[in-house]
Amino acid sequence: MPYNVGKIFTTRNNMTHFHILDLDTMGQGVAKADGQITFIAKTLPNEVVAAEVYRNKKNIHFAHMTEVLTPAPERQEAPCPHYAQCGGCDYQHVDYPTELAFKQKSLRLHLRHFPNVDITVHAAPQRWHYRNRIQLHYHADKKVMGLMDVNYEPLPVQNCQLIQADVREKMLELYQDDAWLELLQDEPKRGHLELYCRDEEVQVSVNEPYANGGFTQVFPHMNHYLTTWLTHQVNQYVADNAVIYDLFGGNGNLSLPLSRPTVVVDQYGEHTPQNNEHQSFVSQNLYAKDAIQRLQAAIPEELSQPTCLIIDPPRSGLKNLKDFVATFKPKAVIFIACEPTSFVRDMATCLEHYTLMKVDLFDLFPATQHYETVGVLVLNELV
Repeated sequence: MPYNVGKIFTTRNNMTHFHILDLDTMGQGVAKADGQITFIAKTLPNEVVAAEVYRNKKNIHFAHMTEVLTPAPERQEAPCPHYAQCGGCDYQHVDYPTELAFKQKSLRLHLRHFPNVDITVHAAPQRWHYRNRIQLHYHADKKVMGLMDVNYEPLPVQNCQLIQADVREKMLELYQDDAWLELLQDEPKRGHLELYCRDEEVQVSVNEPYANGGFTQVFPHMNHYLTTWLTHQVNQYVADNAVIYDLFGGNGNLSLPLSRPTVVVDQYGEHTPQNNEHQSFVSQNLYAKDAIQRLQAAIPEELSQPTCLIIDPPRSGLKNLKDFVATFKPKAVIFIACEPTSFVRDMATCLEHYTLMKVDLFDLFPATQHYETVGVLVLNELV
């Protein structure tokens, strides 16, 4: 073979040839040689690629691919012209069944200590133009706005393949003659704009945490599918009049279809017209040191004993999940995570008294490495 496969060495222009052995849990290609490990995004097993190392940490390296020298059979041309430089997508260079297989393998690796737990994969009905929201980072002095590129700088993405047509139309309006700069009155030189579809209109906010009234999923169809599935799980384990706590619930999106008394807790959530009469809202930071005590004090007596906890935290998870479960003693816990590492860490702390009944993978983020992991925990005595 004409390439120095299996050897990590610097060649002209700091380019190195790598033989990709496998993918890691984040979808990055893994190359190993001479005690060195290199991670390279947007590569595939059995490929030989040229790449430029941009970060070193002892025997671990990270590199940007510059050329595919020996492509894998699965490789295909990405439909997005920004794909090579943009950090927003990870799997446009393979077809959708291959992407799903990689994601399932990723979750299985995270669950390697639970070999008897089956993973059910829920595929998306479409792979492109599904997002109803996009966050664009800006650098005002450089007059540049877009998604972060591989060097963590804003990259203009006028032809992004993931956003809905109406969101893209609004984005193009902002790009026209740098109109977005007019929105930055009294704003910092670096920050972000968020375009989001709400009530069939596309709105724009600047440097807001959750501009659309609390966190919601970005894929409306899959969001509806997930809430329907969630309703079925609740019906299976929870009585009709039982109390439910929807923690990190945003605007109550997940618990909206549930016809049960529900307490929605979120720091950024808000009550909106589409909420039902069964939902009560508590604005609270669930990461505060005394979060549990403050939550107990804020909830009326008639809602103080939840039968089910629905928990959908940020990527960092909920390290003290065990404390919430020990305090409220629910019959069932439905844990939804966008980061499988924190999912496994947090869920495992509850297994003394609860059984992990099932794990489901919902592909709410096609063409990216991300997915939602949902686990159902039930009290041992009820299994």
